[in-house]
Amino acid sequence: MDANIFNILDQYKKGSSKDYDILVSNLNNPSIESELLIHYLRGLKTCISVVGKEYEVLVGVLLKLDWLEREPAVVHEYQSFLVNLVSAHTVYLRATLRALVKAFTPRPSSLSKNRAWKIVTDLVRKTDEEQFVKNHLVIKGISQIVPMMPTVLLPLLGDAFPYLSKAAYIQECYVKNLLQITHYMPDLRQRILELIVDRMLKIDVRCPRTEIEQAECADLPEDMDIFDMEKDDISTEMTHAKFGCEDMKHVDANKLDYMMELMLRYIENTCYKDGVLDWENTKLLYREILLIFERLIFPTHASCHVQFIMFYLCSLRPEICEGFLDFLWKKVTSPNVESIFRQGGVAYIASLISRGQFVHVSTLKACLELMSTWVHRYLLQANRLTRADVRHHGPFYSVCQAIFYVFAFRHKEILDSEKGYKWAKALNLQTLVTSRLNPLRFSIPVITKTFSSVTRSYQLAYCDTIVEKNNRLMLPECSLEQGTLTTDHLNAFFPFDPYLLLRSQHFISQIYREYEGNRPQEDVMESKDEDDFLPESTKSECRTSVEMSQFDFMNYGVSPGFKHV
Repeated sequence: MDANIFNILDQYKKGSSKDYDILVSNLNNPSIESELLIHYLRGLKTCISVVGKEYEVLVGVLLKLDWLEREPAVVHEYQSFLVNLVSAHTVYLRATLRALVKAFTPRPSSLSKNRAWKIVTDLVRKTDEEQFVKNHLVIKGISQIVPMMPTVLLPLLGDAFPYLSKAAYIQECYVKNLLQITHYMPDLRQRILELIVDRMLKIDVRCPRTEIEQAECADLPEDMDIFDMEKDDISTEMTHAKFGCEDMKHVDANKLDYMMELMLRYIENTCYKDGVLDWENTKLLYREILLIFERLIFPTHASCHVQFIMFYLCSLRPEICEGFLDFLWKKVTSPNVESIFRQGGVAYIASLISRGQFVHVSTLKACLELMSTWVHRYLLQANRLTRADVRHHGPFYSVCQAIFYVFAFRHKEILDSEKGYKWAKALNLQTLVTSRLNPLRFSIPVITKTFSSVTRSYQLAYCDTIVEKNNRLMLPECSLEQGTLTTDHLNAFFPFDPYLLLRSQHFISQIYREYEGNRPQEDVMESKDEDDFLPESTKSECRTSVEMSQFDFMNYGVSPGFKHV
């Protein structure tokens, strides 16, 4: 048979194509017997050196061969043939890899024609995974003998990514296979992770927070009595209660949920060995994902969940969290970074140290000191004629809002710590709120109210008079360019607002802090002795004097993004 195959190829090269056409026709027959197929593959493998570009029709038929569901003997021979073919003729490398990558998504034949992709049994998953392994063995074999293989493979991985409209299971399978490649081709890990994150972001921006909340909370009673400031949190409460492995109602959110589950699980498995954190592997993965964050996640508008990859990474060890905060702060304070990204950087800082249970009080204080020192220096350098204008001082107002937000969020831990009250006084919050640039004027109203309530309770700052004056000044004004009503409030951009995805939520819920502080008081009469600080003996009583809210109203329900102010 081997000599016969060689003669067929030789005759075709000389101009006689009859036997060659029969060979191609037999290989193109889906019902070809396994024994005959094995003989063909072995014959072609023995004369692989002569299967050059002139036989591309034959090779094309072989690459389209349905081999994954064949007997193990056929699979073995076919895998061996592909590796030998590519090693002898790199001209077929791209076509071979394209055929293998195409098989990274489940075949329609693996499911019943009458079934939807929404329901995938364990048997179907097991069958698909067994077939995926067969493809990976070939790719791994090729990578060990063809040095140029990574250069060819990466573009194919991007081109073969399923369309956004494809079902969640198809997206899940493809991402799982991409992650599997990183185990035997570690040099490609960063670029493969970047490819996955890019696709996740495209899906993330297609499912705004408000749409997810509406889809997942469609079964709420219409007459339910909810405080206005609590509406954005009902979905979070329901998400916590409904946590499980069921699919989400929002189609795109469900796809993202599966992908986030895979990514977070991948990080966990990479960083932990036998339950112990592998610090060297963790540092390497952090550096790679930080670059991806800087290139893709940080500049993306309207992303709600993908950024939690960094949130989870920061929870693994304090050094990572502190390194990430330092990275963000350098962006905030760099004059070479655009204002819009400086404001985005400080929003990440505020959201991370407020929401992360893993952020120690010492780190919290260090960040507040850093931000406080920066804004006070900014005020000292400001000219006496400098006017309060968010368009010219955007980073300054964003840092001020971050201070208000963080202090309102975690003031109890600060003030309950040793010498916490004395430390808080050293922040000079009263000087900040009464400064010429008037930062309370541009802060988001709910942050202003909460910060004002907290600082008044502890007699650290008195904001009510300023807030009332600002309210009289903050009338909407008409934009002549756009013909719309505008205000000067900063954007409600806090990237780590409550996590809404069900399946992957267990990675985040254990390290996430819900707001448990004081509800802002709407109508509070100023104390006659408001200029006098409470004596040391009454401070503890003051801390419990404000009613506790059972809802996390510090969730603004606004997807993070970078908008010009």
